[in-house]
Amino acid sequence: MSTVDKKAVLANDRFSQPALPTVEQIKAAIPKECFEKNLPLALAYMVWDFILLAFLYKIEPIFELGGLPAMIFWYFIVGMVLSCIFVIGHDCGHTTFSNYQWVNDFVGHICHGMIFTPYWPWQKSHRHHHTYTSHLTKAFEIKIKENLQDMGHAWTTEKVFTSWSEFHRFYATKGGFFLMMIGWWFYTIAGIADGSHFWPFSKLFKNNKERVQCVISGLVCVAWATAAFYLFGSWSQWVKFYVLPLIAHSFWLLMITYLQVYPRQAVLRRKTTLVTYFQHQTDDIQVYEDGTWGYLRGQLQTIDRPYGFGIDYLMHHITDGHVAHHLFFTGIPHYNLMKATAVIKEKLEPYGVYRYQQCEHNNEMRTFRDFTMNTLQKSPDFLFQLAGLTNRLEYLVGEGTGLLKYAKTKKID
Repeated sequence: MSTVDKKAVLANDRFSQPALPTVEQIKAAIPKECFEKNLPLALAYMVWDFILLAFLYKIEPIFELGGLPAMIFWYFIVGMVLSCIFVIGHDCGHTTFSNYQWVNDFVGHICHGMIFTPYWPWQKSHRHHHTYTSHLTKAFEIKIKENLQDMGHAWTTEKVFTSWSEFHRFYATKGGFFLMMIGWWFYTIAGIADGSHFWPFSKLFKNNKERVQCVISGLVCVAWATAAFYLFGSWSQWVKFYVLPLIAHSFWLLMITYLQVYPRQAVLRRKTTLVTYFQHQTDDIQVYEDGTWGYLRGQLQTIDRPYGFGIDYLMHHITDGHVAHHLFFTGIPHYNLMKATAVIKEKLEPYGVYRYQQCEHNNEMRTFRDFTMNTLQKSPDFLFQLAGLTNRLEYLVGEGTGLLKYAKTKKID
């Protein structure tokens, strides 16, 4: 793309306004204490998550009395709490859990190993998601080959979408909730699309150190799964109390990180999945190409989306503090995200570039009714939002122009 073309594209892009504060200016406005790591506090959050998980298993027999609907709800809640634990390990991977690398690695293996996520391999692949947010092709610095999308950022363009068979399109647009429950395993185990996170000779790993780390992290996952089998005592109980909760966790993990960054990331509808679904998705998300992509404009394709019902607090604000997390993913611990978010919102909102799932009612709370309405104004219908977006958004248009957006109408024969 020529310099003239680049200037023309960015001239009409609100995320490229010359007056926008730089990343450095935004960081300077955030209180310095937001970047300070507090190991005792971080450990306290981790312990709280484990206590909450243990409590849910303790009261599980009560849910069994309610039959299948009650058990589905129990799995739904357990999946959320496992995702809370995932966020702790996620902080370790970003080195925001503590100032000590050995502590980050140890705790990260505890938190990720128990949910069958190999810590070091996932740390590697996830860093590319942050580094190249909303870049059409760049991840692992390889190029798109034929009709395959690039590793880590499997955007689906119009060209690729139209090349699919009718079955592939149906699979991609109608199988959302089912695929979301198993998509995480397609990504980490089968290796779609970054390479297997468990196989040391997959394309994800480039040297022997990374391969050894893959083996170690994989063995930790196997150790946790084996311990769970002996704890629950039989294959049926192991599936009931270990495998099914992990499937519920997969659902939460992909949902929460979708409506917050990537425009129709190939989480389900394509052949890959990332830890990026609910925090990266809305109708007007933009994707850039070489020559127009920039770190700030890419990270601003991230959405703060409060869920209400206490979910945001339990999820360590990875839901409603995701913009701050993306801008400073190696700097701000989860317990400081909201303080940083307030500053970021103040700096970016005047330019119309702060993405937030807006509430239409007054957020002031004076009575219990106000509190209830405040909760309902957030995203209590997030499952319906998820279903709508996965069915509505098909493919990106504008490839070769430097700036891609979702097609406003479907025009596939």
